[in-house]
Amino acid sequence: MAGLEILVGTYEEFIVCYRAEPLRTDPEKLYLKESFAAHLHTSSVRSVASHGRYVATGGADDRICLLDMREGTKVTEFLHHDGTINALVFSDDGSHLFSGSNDGSMTAINMSKLAVDKTWKSAHKTAVQSISIHPHGKMALSLGSDMTLKTWDLITGRALFTTALNKNSKYGRVLADVQWSPDGEHFALLGNRVVDIISIETTRSVRLLEYDSKPTAMCWLSAEEIAVGLENGALVMANIHEEEQQEKLQIYDSRLKAISCLGNYIATASSAGDVSLWHLDGVDFIQICTQQIGCRPICLALINTGKPLRQDSVQESAESTLNTAASKNKAQMPARSIASKVVKEMAYVSVETEDPVQIASANRLKDRSLNKRKRAASKKDIKPSDRRVKSSGFIEEPADDVIEPSKADNLVEAKKKKKLKT
Repeated sequence: MAGLEILVGTYEEFIVCYRAEPLRTDPEKLYLKESFAAHLHTSSVRSVASHGRYVATGGADDRICLLDMREGTKVTEFLHHDGTINALVFSDDGSHLFSGSNDGSMTAINMSKLAVDKTWKSAHKTAVQSISIHPHGKMALSLGSDMTLKTWDLITGRALFTTALNKNSKYGRVLADVQWSPDGEHFALLGNRVVDIISIETTRSVRLLEYDSKPTAMCWLSAEEIAVGLENGALVMANIHEEEQQEKLQIYDSRLKAISCLGNYIATASSAGDVSLWHLDGVDFIQICTQQIGCRPICLALINTGKPLRQDSVQESAESTLNTAASKNKAQMPARSIASKVVKEMAYVSVETEDPVQIASANRLKDRSLNKRKRAASKKDIKPSDRRVKSSGFIEEPADDVIEPSKADNLVEAKKKKKLKT
């Protein structure tokens, strides 16, 4: 359990990291302590991937950020995509980071060089929704928003097969995710009301898991077990080889948004902002701790940084339980106000807080306000007596041919004198 952390990407453009820490009153019990929060993106964070010490985040700002969790630094960022980063995944050996975007392209980033090794500009005709790397590292699956599934040979860099799934009615014309099983013998497709388990040997469906509510996220627990999160807040676990009834647990009242698994530990997040850590011990599914983060999660990753738990930073159990008044007040606060409370000196991850896009936007606002003040000052220079009011009620500038009253009187008297002389 040492070093177990949950990294959450949110709609509020932040990534927030929570660390499992023991209670001072009862060291055997844990709570989620916020390690850091960082504003790395200028739009919502759509994807998160982790391997060893590295974490990659992708956003709707076309940006990929790479963090070193052990050193506590932002390593670099990549801007080679021209669309939202929907998919991020590390190869099993951590040598490459694969990314997929709304621009239809897919790339392989070399982690030793921190440079793009390979770009598939037209991996799909539409957005790349999901990428999954085979555990042996020589093959990959990619899923497009046009419901095409592609099998890639990562040795040659070529597409081996392209399968059109849009005519298959069982998926409900929607496919959101594809994932290899840990042993690479199967892969799962997440559809509108189903999760389809496909055998790589027979290329046919082994089991079709059907649901009354829309599945929103899935994660392999083992080579034979899979966990699926539903829109109604339930978590369903099933064995792909057994036709027995699926185990359904109602863990949230709102949509189960994301799932991540690491060994026997599972992290989940709801659309209402609840982040939880669970332990799967045989037939027992135990909730270790949960926290209301006050933001809207999109994605998460369960990681192990290898750092020991810090006893000096442990809080009292009364301060960390979900039923305290503090946590209730935090849940009622607006998400933006909570997310904006980011400490610049974070626990152990330091990133730049100023963003060039935000600076440019602020400068534009300053220029607009300055122009308004100038226009207002120029209007004040015109006296009210110099203005004329039209019938429409709008004020216009004084005309050049307006004759002052004193000059008009002089002209009238001059005309009268001419008439008397005649």
